[in-house]
Amino acid sequence: MTQLKVTVNRLNKRSSVPSNLSERNVVGVVQKGYLFEGTEVNHVPNPSLGKWYQDSNGYFYWAGGLAVLGIPLGMGIQIAGLPYNLPSPFRIGIDISHHNTLTDWNGLRMAGISFVYIKISEGVGTPDPKAKELTQKAKQYQFRTGYYHFCRPDRRSGGSITEDAAAEANDALGRMSSIGPSDLPLVMDLEDQQNWDTPLNPADYLLWINTFMTRIREATSMFPMIYSRKEYLDRRLPTDHPLGSHKLWISRYSLQDTRRLQLPTGWHGWSIWQYCEDGSIGNNAKLDINVLVDPTLF
Repeated sequence: MTQLKVTVNRLNKRSSVPSNLSERNVVGVVQKGYLFEGTEVNHVPNPSLGKWYQDSNGYFYWAGGLAVLGIPLGMGIQIAGLPYNLPSPFRIGIDISHHNTLTDWNGLRMAGISFVYIKISEGVGTPDPKAKELTQKAKQYQFRTGYYHFCRPDRRSGGSITEDAAAEANDALGRMSSIGPSDLPLVMDLEDQQNWDTPLNPADYLLWINTFMTRIREATSMFPMIYSRKEYLDRRLPTDHPLGSHKLWISRYSLQDTRRLQLPTGWHGWSIWQYCEDGSIGNNAKLDINVLVDPTLF
């Protein structure tokens, strides 16, 4: 069974799947937001009526008024505002840096968080001052851990595009070595920030990314994952770039339906979605919350 949520204002509860909607087998009504466990009905008398689900009490509901959340009710994920129609299975996690104040690690565990991504560095020579402390805490509470590096693609470190990218990759590798092994691939954070954006043109930006990726793979036998927004990658990369084969961590807020998540040009799937930047979990301050759907990372 999977968890289902009513998305229409009122949804009929029926004693059986009807062959037409005028059949008098309505036994009640459920309201928008109602949660229940259900199993998809395999044989529907009239396929034109679409999918139907049956709850544990034997009642039937039209799937057109439901969102499939993909979590068995007993699974233990207790986080408000999860997106609808997530593929199953999935995992929920957070990403943190020295900007975050975490006082309730046990609250994260109780809510169902299973992985934590930690910022380790930015550019060259700018380590996150809390990276080691946060990693030790995450491991103490038995979360799967990963690291991310905020990239600054330019020519400032070494003079050329390739030298700059290699310098940043080597800096990130050094930080990882000093903090300890991770469970998840390194992430290269590609985005602008206040008072800074990459000065590189699309072709040079792609060269920088490929150089960074190659260096990380040489050292770890694994390509890094790319984190960014659709708008940013579409604006910064050549339209015919070949990066779509690499894992993508997409950032997109204020979206409820997973099926409406749009991807950057070149990608046809995503591994992690950062869907919230102000989530409330336990007694902690606001957090970025992410859903992971890539089974190779479970």
